[in-house]
Amino acid sequence: MTDADRITRLEHRVRELQTAVVAIVRHFGIEDQVAAAERTRLGEIRAKGESPTERLIELYSTPPRS
Repeated sequence: MTDADRITRLEHRVRELQTAVVAIVRHFGIEDQVAAAERTRLGEIRAKGESPTERLIELYSTPPRS
């Protein structure tokens, strides 16, 4: 399997996961809470003077704060 094939498969899996997350968020009716939490975390990253795109892996790999 080529690198291009691996990337294509990974992109497909990411889209499937995104679709599943959206379905779960909608099912529980927590769209506003999820959006607010994401805005807060992105704001924290920006406040540190960092680019959110450079920190996405960290943003989504750390557990949410309670």
